Amino acid sequence: GDDAPLEAQGRVERSVDPSGAVVVRGASVQLGRFDAAGSGKNVGLLDVVTGKDRAPMTAGFMAWGRADSFPWTLDYDEVDYVVEGLFHLTIDGRVLEGRPGDVLFIPKGSKVVFGTPSRVRVFYVTYPAVAFTK
Repeated sequence: GDDAPLEAQGRVERSVDPSGAVVVRGASVQLGRFDAAGSGKNVGLLDVVTGKDRAPMTAGFMAWGRADSFPWTLDYDEVDYVVEGLFHLTIDGRVLEGRPGDVLFIPKGSKVVFGTPSRVRVFYVTYPAVAFTK
């Protein structure tokens, strides 16, 4: 909740132009802990653009290691851009691999496992906007 230490929530340097445009300083992103991934999982996540910005989508960063792979059901459409590492997306028993620079689209309603054989960092955009962090 809001009383969690800042490290648990993550933080980012952002500026909002009077027009509503938002600039996110990528180098400033410090991921918070994504507890919804499951107990004992060390998944970092931070939303950097949300409905609070009057955006119809949410965008952010997520990172995890091999031991922290987790199942997830998407109630939204999602696009993932692999920033670093190897992204293994298991869907319908098949493993799709994303490498740095690759983009993956995951349709709403998909039951997947977010995985990696090593470690991975992705930038995600979901539609419609979903708040993963407070």
